[in-house]
Amino acid sequence: MRCMICKHGEIKEETTTVTLEKGNATIVFKEVPAHVCDNCGEKYIDESISKTLLAKARSIVSSGVEVDIRKYEIAA
Repeated sequence: MRCMICKHGEIKEETTTVTLEKGNATIVFKEVPAHVCDNCGEKYIDESISKTLLAKARSIVSSGVEVDIRKYEIAA
């Protein structure tokens, strides 16, 4: 698949870091599965993974945490 941004690169399966911010909270997820362009570096995350990240972030923020860094884990 070609990159939708640069139109030249090929999309490869890799991992990336995703940072989410809401109010005073910053949540960082490392090693998130993503499709990454080998030319421009644009990252694409599947909708199901995005939904999971947002749900986890909401839970973390509601617990009162201001900064949280964790490794993304695929549910078994």
